[in-house]
Amino acid sequence: MRTLDRLLHAETLHRPDAVAVVYEDESLTFRELSEGALVLGQYLRSLGARPDDRIGIHTEPSLELVVAVWGAVCSGAAYVPLSPDYPEERVRYMIEDSSARIVVTQEHLRARVAGLAPPGTTVVTLGDAVRHAWATAGENPEPQPYGIRDTDLAYVLYTSGSTGRPKGVMVEHRSIVSQLRWMAAEHRLAPGAVVVQKTPMSFDAAQWEILAPAVGARVAVGPPGVHRDPEALVDTVRRHRVTMLQGVPTLLQALVDTERLAGCTSLRRVYSGGEILSRNLAAQLLAALPAADLVNLYGPTECTINASSHVVDRATVDDPAAPAAIPIGRPAHGTAFHIRDGELCVSGVQVARGYLDRPELTAERFLTTDTGERLYRTGDLAHWNEDGTVQFAGRADNQIKLRGFRVELDEIALAIENHDWVRNAAVIVKDEPRTGFQNLVACVELSPREAALMDQGNHGAHHQSKESKLQVRAQLSNAGLRPDADLAGRPVVVLPGRTPTGRMRRTVFARKTYRFYEGGEVTRGDVLAALARRPEGIGSRAVGSLTAADLGEILRWSGQFTSEERLLPKYGYASPGALYATRLYVEAHGIAGLEPGTYYYHPVRHQLYLTAEPAAGSRPAEEPFLRLALRGVRSAIEPVYRNNVQEVLEIEAGHLAGLFEDILPGHGLDLRPCGDGVFEVVPYDEESRTPPEVDVYVQAHGDAVTGLPEGQYAYEDGDLRRVSAALVEKRHVIAINQAVYERARLGITVIARTAHADRAYVDLGRALQRLQLGGHGLGFMSAGYSSRSGDPLPAARRTDEILTAAGRPTGPSYFFVGGRVSREQALSEGMHEDTVHMKGPAEMIRDDLAHHLPDYMIPNRVVVLDRLPLSANGKVDTRALAGLAVVDVGLHGRPHVLPRTRTERRLAEAWAAALKYEDAGAVSVLDDFFESGGNSLIAVALVTRINREFDARLPLQILFDRPTIEKLAHRLDGAAAAPSSRLVRLHAAGARPPVFCWPGLGGYPMNLRHLAEDIGIDRPFYGVQAHGINRGEEPYPTIRETAAADVAAIRRRQPAGPYTLWGYSFGARVAFESAHLLEAAGEQVENLFLIAPGSPKVRASQTGGADYRNPAFVTILYSVFAGALDPTVTADGREDFVRRVAADFPSLERELIGRIVAIVEETFAFTYTFRELTERRVTCPVTLFKAAGDDYAFLENAEGWSARPPTVVELDADHYGLLRRPDLNELVKKIRYRLGQ
Repeated sequence: MRTLDRLLHAETLHRPDAVAVVYEDESLTFRELSEGALVLGQYLRSLGARPDDRIGIHTEPSLELVVAVWGAVCSGAAYVPLSPDYPEERVRYMIEDSSARIVVTQEHLRARVAGLAPPGTTVVTLGDAVRHAWATAGENPEPQPYGIRDTDLAYVLYTSGSTGRPKGVMVEHRSIVSQLRWMAAEHRLAPGAVVVQKTPMSFDAAQWEILAPAVGARVAVGPPGVHRDPEALVDTVRRHRVTMLQGVPTLLQALVDTERLAGCTSLRRVYSGGEILSRNLAAQLLAALPAADLVNLYGPTECTINASSHVVDRATVDDPAAPAAIPIGRPAHGTAFHIRDGELCVSGVQVARGYLDRPELTAERFLTTDTGERLYRTGDLAHWNEDGTVQFAGRADNQIKLRGFRVELDEIALAIENHDWVRNAAVIVKDEPRTGFQNLVACVELSPREAALMDQGNHGAHHQSKESKLQVRAQLSNAGLRPDADLAGRPVVVLPGRTPTGRMRRTVFARKTYRFYEGGEVTRGDVLAALARRPEGIGSRAVGSLTAADLGEILRWSGQFTSEERLLPKYGYASPGALYATRLYVEAHGIAGLEPGTYYYHPVRHQLYLTAEPAAGSRPAEEPFLRLALRGVRSAIEPVYRNNVQEVLEIEAGHLAGLFEDILPGHGLDLRPCGDGVFEVVPYDEESRTPPEVDVYVQAHGDAVTGLPEGQYAYEDGDLRRVSAALVEKRHVIAINQAVYERARLGITVIARTAHADRAYVDLGRALQRLQLGGHGLGFMSAGYSSRSGDPLPAARRTDEILTAAGRPTGPSYFFVGGRVSREQALSEGMHEDTVHMKGPAEMIRDDLAHHLPDYMIPNRVVVLDRLPLSANGKVDTRALAGLAVVDVGLHGRPHVLPRTRTERRLAEAWAAALKYEDAGAVSVLDDFFESGGNSLIAVALVTRINREFDARLPLQILFDRPTIEKLAHRLDGAAAAPSSRLVRLHAAGARPPVFCWPGLGGYPMNLRHLAEDIGIDRPFYGVQAHGINRGEEPYPTIRETAAADVAAIRRRQPAGPYTLWGYSFGARVAFESAHLLEAAGEQVENLFLIAPGSPKVRASQTGGADYRNPAFVTILYSVFAGALDPTVTADGREDFVRRVAADFPSLERELIGRIVAIVEETFAFTYTFRELTERRVTCPVTLFKAAGDDYAFLENAEGWSARPPTVVELDADHYGLLRRPDLNELVKKIRYRLGQ
């Protein structure tokens, strides 16, 4: 029997009623699996499937997946795994390249596959096969096995390709049958064995997991994403009593780190493959599983999964003289190893037929010797050990195994080079020097034609990547202000009106650099109205009539505005780079009681500082006057910009002047340019106004402006006249603004026409400021300007080309794009419009790759270089590239600072032990705990150890507030002993008001961390930790008292609404009560999200209270720690329960377990009576996210508690899985959809 179908048929005859496949609570016997496979196989043959044809399999983990694979096998054709985890473009390519005319999928994936497959592809499901069988029952009473030959193809598996496209490896029946028989004979893959199917189906290791029934073993199919979730994998192993588990070392280390692997007592063999297995990890695995064997596997896809194996010897695994890596062992039966010039080659029955439709590549990698033997060149370097085993020594080419995945670095580089911005790219692997983590680093050379940078050719690294946060730091530094030392001792005038009026705030916050255009249609009339708009005067007045209140109000417009929703301050005028490098000086005589002289206006303090008195002996002015002098500070802008500094300063001065030009007519005054950045305040006179001297051109993008066909238009005599079909295109805008260009509906260019050279760029700024303040619902963003010094941005060059071709004059230019903005955008005081600029080209390229590459192929870092180093033959010199300091990986460039005090040294020892550093000397006191690989479970263990060794009482959330050894040491040494808030900051970044989220029963918020990290809604995220978690705290006896204390903490963090409240599981009740209390206090709640507000169903009755004789209580209580229901857990009382949890979760100290248990005992029975619910009514929008399998939520059967019907969102994920990746993705998408993102 040398074909798969015959092996399965034989096993079915021997044990028809034995379970062959199990998935959650469903199972198939061998008879049921064979019958289903034969039914599908016959149906596929009726559709034309024949030997060596390819049939795509696109199914999620399920019983259907196994039946679909075996059905394709029984049809006589070869199956092609098309993992639903892959990006759509990769799936589309594999279907087309394999010429798969039939794809088997699931009903809910049918439409997706139909959209990906080429015309003429037949997309079917198992249901179609069953219906066909019923319809043809009289013609074919019983499906029969097909006559398959052992040289027919069994499957085609796609691996990374050096050409930039994956290549299909053709594996014949005899090869996979030999592999399975060897696994059965040598490694106990046989009746009685249970193997967990957790590898995504498109990888070769998944094939022996799926095909295990061929040799009598049972397959336990894990839930989707289980290969990325160690906790869920442990649960699967325990639930199905799995005996055989295989994984890459990265996953195996994660399993060890759960500290739950020892509880997987059913395991008899653990297999490691895909990466080098270190002796250190091998020793940890054997220690955790004393009854199991550990086997190291090796094998390229071209050699049918596993070409060799090595059983790790417990007696020698700790031998310090042995190599650091476990050998790859001896070849499989029927397979032989040959080492030729250091390269490992494989021969024998498991060598694949070759690459599908790649004869040249097949000839290159599959060799035929003089004796007629076929060899596969692995490209791996290896050598023989003295005991006859083989030792892997590395890769001979650029194809690597990265964290268990086979990756062709050239494929990633080619995907990057397909990006519009990229000219050349190369990918290397760099190990983090202290943790050993493998990092993919992509090195990119940008195309100056497609990806223009600020300061092109003279740019700093911050224009290529925002990793350094240089610009944000410059923005926050207020470098444009005069230093306090300069102002000390000077006479100061405290101006009235420091608190801005509501009109000021609305106007200033509406004057944004808009990068999103959410207001809908723009018409020709809208554009004309915006261009024609002028500020309205209220008559005319003498300058000398200004009062102190008038002057204070006028100057306050130019001052700094702040908002709880913003990190950066806001101003009423635009500043390139938001650096605000212009200082305002006021020269006054006879104005508002001021002593004559020149004053510096401090925009933060709203004060005037006297900087110069009239010169001694000078003749006093006969009439009152007021002049404004605008002086740029080069040092404030030079850290960010190198080119065109003077031009940028003059443009900013123009924006500030334009602000005053808009304000002053409302006071009967106006602004008259005097030259050299000086403006005089004069009585308003419409006839003598001096607007900016500019030509204006409007370009319409496609049909984006109603009534204005695409083209370039001159604004003349109040109308638009088409002058050219040419446009400033997307590529002419600097790279980080190109997405904004695509969203915009129009562009406007202003050309300075003044005869005064010193006013040209000032006039450009005045013109854009007028438009930005002009209303009519349009918003704008500057996108390019010209240069006096020969460094214009591409938009300016393109403008010169267009106007010259049209026979029109050119000059200094300023280009901006725009569109209609919504009322919500205009009213917002947040930073949504600014967040797009928190990323540079490097980060944007990495984000774009997520649409084209699987997760494991996305670089950890993208480094933009001016030039990639080349070797003599013109190819990228990857060795030289790897030696560049800029590509070195570390913990975000922090210096390595060794512990300096006894406290820091003790902390470093605990830190190194928790994070499994081999050497405490690898620890830097500046390392961030979570960036160093820490997670919530490790955090608990570390804080517990610190408290024990220092006799301290640090709260568990301390690592979120103080994530470095240096900061922890300060806290322990008393330098910062302020108590920590129970609001645990799980995500710091965000310009909008924070999310406050309550965790489930027990009140410990760390299981909310992944939700906080992944949600991506531009808001900080706080987990509300229960009172009682920290030492010395007692839980509150009622839900009202609990919520009242939480609301007080929230209002200390955010004094005023609107508030965003979320609650998970039991936390949904506290969130609801908190919303009720906030609204009762007159505050607004923007959204109330109740996540899994129902209880998970347990087998025991859920009636009864917190009594250890109540099985439901014990089951739920245990789930607080385990993250899953285990109805087998019992306890005689609290002490017995705490003892059980401490044994199962040794990283948790018993005292902490006791405190959490006390909270659950107190809150388990918290619920609302009918009367209590009738007394509570919220007006905010409420959304219920219901977990699969949960009981009804506490609100679902009640009425009157909400002013509007709640929105109910059904989830596929269960109560516990929805907070874990990958199921978390579903919750994130649903929440973002509800928020309109």
